[in-house]
Amino acid sequence: MKKIIVSDASPLIALAKLNHLELLFAAFSEIHIPNAVYVEATHDRHRQDSQIIHDFIETQPFVLIHQDQANKDYQAFKNILDEGESQALALSTKLSCGILIDERLGRIIAKQEGIHVVGVMGVLLHAKFMGKITAIKPLIDKLQQENYRLSDRLITFVLNKAGE
Repeated sequence: MKKIIVSDASPLIALAKLNHLELLFAAFSEIHIPNAVYVEATHDRHRQDSQIIHDFIETQPFVLIHQDQANKDYQAFKNILDEGESQALALSTKLSCGILIDERLGRIIAKQEGIHVVGVMGVLLHAKFMGKITAIKPLIDKLQQENYRLSDRLITFVLNKAGE
């Protein structure tokens, strides 16, 4: 059975830039998005990726937008992280599920909180193993052209794991 996940904005933006938001459903049965993340990812509809994210969310019944949290978890995360990351972590805590996040500090805090962490590279790896894509390297190259930050170490790890 596929798991549910809460998403931060960066992985949504990355997958939209690749025009592969549908790959989320290779790994997850439901994607939960805090309103703050939705606004961050879709506020500038002049950007193509912003419009792609908006259209995807509007047409997918398994993508759910949640009201922003104001609980103690959110308050604790807000002291360290930006609004979207704080809301995503607070929602994943509330739903007792993993988080799709790429920012380093957000990933560290999620792991400290015992939250399962997945990044956009994990989504791409899963999609390749499921036969949804044939190669990851061209997608990584495109993300790098879009100035999406990926460490050389992560790229090497992912390409080795993918057999590329």
